[in-house]
Amino acid sequence: MTTTSPGPKPDYGDAWLQHLRIAVLRSLGDCKGQTGHESLLTDMVNAVHIMADRDQVREQLAWLHEQELVIAEVSRGALVATLTEAGQWVAEGKRTHPGVKRPNVTAAVARQALSIALDQLKR
Repeated sequence: MTTTSPGPKPDYGDAWLQHLRIAVLRSLGDCKGQTGHESLLTDMVNAVHIMADRDQVREQLAWLHEQELVIAEVSRGALVATLTEAGQWVAEGKRTHPGVKRPNVTAAVARQALSIALDQLKR
């Protein structure tokens, strides 16, 4: 009897990082002025079940800054990030970027429809 090796195991850590990065970009897109504080972004990514602590979000903000998808600056001892145009394109699924998960475009359309519906309810 012979057994075959299942092949290399997937790197779940890398997949998690890609999900965290797109969650951060999309969260920034939802923030007023497309700018957010590391603490707020941590809460926002946790709200969509990408469980990350503040240090992990800070590390990914630095990575996204290196990739020119955000502008990250220290303000009052905390990291504040602003979405760049390239980052917005990636967040909206209009462009791909290595190391960032492509967003679910269907979910983006559903989010937009929900936003429009909520705006109409507010009137």
